[in-house]
Amino acid sequence: MRSRLPALALALLLVTSGPVLSGCAISSIAASTPGSTVLTFWQYYDGTQKEWLEAEVQRFEERNPGVEIELVQVVGSQQDQKLLASVATGSTPDLFTNNIVVDFPTLVAGGVMRDLTPHWESFPDADRFPDHATWEDEGRIYNLMSYTNLVGLYYNQDILDEYGLAPPTTLDELQAAMETVEAGGKYGGVALSGAADVEGAWLFAPQLLGLGVGYCNLAESAQQVTEAFRRIAAWRETDSLPRAAATWDQNASWQQFMTGRYAFALNGNWQLGNVKEAGFRYGTAQFPAPTGGRSQVFPGGEGFAIGSKSQHPDLAWKFLEQLMSPESGLAVYEAAGSIPLHEQAAAAPEIQQDPLVAPFVAATRDAAPWPNNPNTAAMQKALGTAVSSVISGEQSPEDGARDAIESVAEAREQGGGGCA
Repeated sequence: MRSRLPALALALLLVTSGPVLSGCAISSIAASTPGSTVLTFWQYYDGTQKEWLEAEVQRFEERNPGVEIELVQVVGSQQDQKLLASVATGSTPDLFTNNIVVDFPTLVAGGVMRDLTPHWESFPDADRFPDHATWEDEGRIYNLMSYTNLVGLYYNQDILDEYGLAPPTTLDELQAAMETVEAGGKYGGVALSGAADVEGAWLFAPQLLGLGVGYCNLAESAQQVTEAFRRIAAWRETDSLPRAAATWDQNASWQQFMTGRYAFALNGNWQLGNVKEAGFRYGTAQFPAPTGGRSQVFPGGEGFAIGSKSQHPDLAWKFLEQLMSPESGLAVYEAAGSIPLHEQAAAAPEIQQDPLVAPFVAATRDAAPWPNNPNTAAMQKALGTAVSSVISGEQSPEDGARDAIESVAEAREQGGGGCA
């Protein structure tokens, strides 16, 4: 089960790029009109992403009289269980969103997703998407992505100017810049999520990905893994990275950056709207590259699928075609800051000419593929736990690296052993 990505481009989360999950039970937010054809769409969006989807539904219904899409709010953590149960009762939703890395393997194995291969092969714009827009199992396509979310570097231009620094392009340059800032005694170095979960793993992984090291070959790359752990330990020891970051999620670390007390933040493109509220000048860049490697990050975001028991698969596909259109891609960018994958949308002047967005768009061209293992979420959790323990000082970088390698390998084996 994998996204089709270039072989050399090697591991979200979710990770996560993920949306804020609603705490309510499954509930409909729209009532159907008698005599209409109703498509059910299970989703767990909140905020701007939800507003975007609601606008897409309205546009579709206006263009297709007699067809209604009923958006059903689902608690994200409960969705897999409910989808699997819906297969047994023959009542899968017509459409649903899913966390590509966490949900996809389980849902495919449970027969929840309809095979989209025939639709995609006849889709006129199929060749205008990168390979990682489609997610496959045994050569069949079951999931589509119209946009992606990636991590990169934000910087406080006022602090950089004060110390005569340029935005770093490598991890070595980032470390040198943070040491300069710390020596001044006025500001911190970097705000990032070091939480003991997939978020901490997602922010740590790019230190290895650009070297060709990922979840599939940690054991064979023990020296590089240990060096990456030593790097974050050095950041913590010099106070460039506070110990408190061991518990920060992406939102908490972003709030720290927005105080103006940190020179840098490692976070995602979904913060592009929020950074406009900063009380200082700012900029963005791609995630700093490791020495001897290139900048490379994992792609995040949600996938779209059709339920295997849908009674209206052709109509459901028609709505997916709309979500994969350039118009919809630009709409999700404008609403939520997500990067559209359709090449026409990605080439739009409002995206290409925005210097804040450009680094994230560039990152989509060489995104790393996720491991081909149904236990990928556990592999990420294992890495994130080790990262958090080193940032907090509970473990040495050597012990953290060893635990990460061993725990990821164990999770991989529990998932059947597959990876690349």
